[in-house]
Formats: sequence, C-alpha cells, structure tokens
Amino acid sequence: MIYGHLAGDEALITISHCFTKAVKLKQPVYRIGGDEFMIVCFKTSLDEIKQLVKKIESNVNETKYSCSIGYSYNEEKNKDFDSMVKESDDMMYKNKALYYENKNKNN
Repeated sequence: MIYGHLAGDEALITISHCFTKAVKLKQPVYRIGGDEFMIVCFKTSLDEIKQLVKKIESNVNETKYSCSIGYSYNEEKNKDFDSMVKESDDMMYKNKALYYENKNKNN
C-alpha cells in the first residue's frame, strides 16, 4: 500500500483522468489547488453539464476513489466569475457532507 505524497499523487492523477475522459473538446480541465479541479464549459446547456457530472461520477466510481462535485450555471450571464466559483464550492461542500453522512449511516 502506498502512503504519503505518492498516494496523493496517484489519487490526483486518477481523478484527473476521470475528468479528462468525461469532457468534450473545448472543455478545459484545470487543477486549481490541492485536490480541487475546475472545468470551464462555454456554450453548454444545463442538461449537458448534468450529463458531464454523471460521466465524471461514473468514471470515478470505477476507481477506488471518490469525489464531490459542484457546479454553477450562468444562463442569464449575470454572475461574475468569483460568485460562480463560490456557488460551485458551496454545492461541492454540500455534496461532500452528504457523502460522509451516508457513509456514516452505512457503517
């Protein structure tokens, strides 16, 4: 079993592959810090974003890892970048809390 930085590197590489396998051309994936990634989708409908999230979750479920996903959608083009990042973060943390709540119920 791998521990420490090597284990973290393996997890980041695996998760990043799950993201890059799910995205379409012109949907760049960025690692924005630590274990956080961002995908910027232009000219993408809300349904397409939800499908992308499902693809990522499906890819991650094929690994030994898990991840929490949040997103923001700007249909009216009235949100600035920072507020969209905050909205995505808030959703991700809610998703993460729900994951741990369900995990604790099942143990």
